[in-house]
Amino acid sequence: MKRIVLMGLTVLFLASCANNQKVELLAEDIAQLQKQEEANLMETSRQWSKSFSTEAYFNFIGVDGVMMAPDKGLMRGHEKIREGLQEFQSIPGFKVTWEPQEAYASKSGDLGYTIDMMAVNFDGEDGEQVSLFEKVVTVWKKDKNGDWKMAIDIWNADPTITSIYK
Repeated sequence: MKRIVLMGLTVLFLASCANNQKVELLAEDIAQLQKQEEANLMETSRQWSKSFSTEAYFNFIGVDGVMMAPDKGLMRGHEKIREGLQEFQSIPGFKVTWEPQEAYASKSGDLGYTIDMMAVNFDGEDGEQVSLFEKVVTVWKKDKNGDWKMAIDIWNADPTITSIYK
């Protein structure tokens, strides 16, 4: 009887060790997928920054996306965001560029954020080019097709930034 109990405990112990190895492998797989999604987010943000037409720009924004620009009201949805963009683009010499600095993706891989540095340029009242540097946080969600879409974008000026590149 002792022998049967001892064998049973040994089998349970070995099964437990095997399960721990499976859990470790699963955790490694999840971490690897998470790193891949973070790289995808960085690339998505870079591609978004290179979309120069308004319509191309909206390929990266969820239909219920929200933008929160400095000194502006909340812009929710494509129509309101388009109105805000048109206002920005009406400023003489207006140009915006940004570079993602870091990204985080959830373990589930359907929610993430990027931290970006942004340069905003426009013509000042005296005709001289004005450059502002800003910090940005963008929250991203995957859509039903598995593509990253901007859910929330918020930014503000940061006088300590002198370049958008590390």
